[in-house]
Amino acid sequence: MSLVAILAAFGGGVFGALIGGTTAFVFTGFLGMAGVAAAVAAGNNLILDHVAFGPFFGPHVAFVGAVAAAAYAGKISKKRLENADFLSNPVNANTVLGDHTDKEKIFAEDDRHVDGADTTVPLFKTTDPMVLIVGGIFGILGYLVQHLYGPVLDIPIDTIALTVATFAIITRFMFGTSGLTGIFPSSEKRFPFSGKMLLFNAIWGFAFAGLVGYAAIILDMDNIGFTISAASLIFLYFGLKFPVSHHVSMVAGFAAIALGSPWLAALFGLFAVITGEYVQRLFNTHVDTHIDMPAIVIATWSFIILGIIAPLI
Repeated sequence: MSLVAILAAFGGGVFGALIGGTTAFVFTGFLGMAGVAAAVAAGNNLILDHVAFGPFFGPHVAFVGAVAAAAYAGKISKKRLENADFLSNPVNANTVLGDHTDKEKIFAEDDRHVDGADTTVPLFKTTDPMVLIVGGIFGILGYLVQHLYGPVLDIPIDTIALTVATFAIITRFMFGTSGLTGIFPSSEKRFPFSGKMLLFNAIWGFAFAGLVGYAAIILDMDNIGFTISAASLIFLYFGLKFPVSHHVSMVAGFAAIALGSPWLAALFGLFAVITGEYVQRLFNTHVDTHIDMPAIVIATWSFIILGIIAPLI
């Protein structure tokens, strides 16, 4: 830990906010794949440790900073909605605001609008210095807390995922108004899952996790699947309905290396994908800030695998 590392973490949080949390995470995936290749070919972990999972694109820095910055920007956007402050847009300035619905329509068309739960939008568009400062501060805090969870306390868990989950909850209470578990309409079921839908997810989770487990054992790298899953999220920007799978691949990777079995990797991948469906609906639906479902799932199952099961074997 050094002042240079703190500076880098501030920069990582600012840059994550600037380009958007999901974009930063996609870079984590691409740099992670490069790092895995370097580690397998030359035994060099510098790219993995200091770039992909370090202060540059480490999710505990860049993604944490971006999530907090988006939540802060969303809070500011709500205040502007309440005050009907659209005067920077000449069209809106000449619009007579009617009821609340009219305000929301105009507000949504204003380029300064930010949905605090949306991690795909680059916050460069806000041109708000405080948005970047919030991102940088949370980047530093994420870096420090991950260091506490990992090197200092040595918790048998994915400490990056635990850090992301920790700050997502803190961010929700600091900047959000929807409560920890969201505000659901009375007419909507919280868990509207059909057997067919759960079976569909169970099949792909089991199959994909088995594939990841095979690759992880062959390469002796638990995060090979995670990096591929992270990079694959780039397809979300093409408007495709595309699966978020890094919670499945990371849990599978942990199970494969810790337990030495692709079959157990497949089984835990199945557990991860089903858990993820419930976590997503519980913490990240009808909300105004982002709580990362994969981080919660990875933290939970990594602790079960690394902290409970592996020591017994």
